[in-house]
Amino acid sequence: MNNNFSSAKEILDAYELQFRYDKFIDYQNITKIKLEQYFLDKLDFSLVNRGQADKEFFSAEFIIVPFLYEAWRRHSKITLFSHPNIKVQDFNLYPDYIIAAKDKTGLKVLQKPLLTTVKAKDEKVEQGWFDALMQMVAARLMNETNDIPIHAIVTTGDNWYFGKLENDIFTRHPTPVGISDIEILTSVLNHVFSLCEAHA
Repeated sequence: MNNNFSSAKEILDAYELQFRYDKFIDYQNITKIKLEQYFLDKLDFSLVNRGQADKEFFSAEFIIVPFLYEAWRRHSKITLFSHPNIKVQDFNLYPDYIIAAKDKTGLKVLQKPLLTTVKAKDEKVEQGWFDALMQMVAARLMNETNDIPIHAIVTTGDNWYFGKLENDIFTRHPTPVGISDIEILTSVLNHVFSLCEAHA
């Protein structure tokens, strides 16, 4: 991690970025996808068997990953990586998950463009956004272009927050999608993955 940054403002200043809240995804009017019963049953089992001692690793493996998989499997031009190393300029980061374009050879290798970073965080959402902002900036540097939007997701497993870095604007959606809205959450993820696939 770049230890020179201690706040989101420092990153915004260093890379001449602006911040705003904006409802850039219309949660209610995106294309809905139909969920299969096996997915709902597995999710319900994980939620029922989650304990108070379980932290973000349990949520990452049994709640977050199944949602990411459910969206990812519908998009053949992108691929999902778990805990890859992003090393560029002063950044040496390990995003929890990152979505990138699929390599034309068929091999699963991390390549440009990097499209979405996903940060799993217990309840420290603002810390999650600080990490996600660093990862978005690093992904943009690796892509060597500002023309491709970099999306970001920060999630506790129960609540999913969405953002993006486009041109010189870091935008956060002001409201999360809760896990109680399973169809909407999966549809929003599918929508974000569709936006990514357009640049893959």
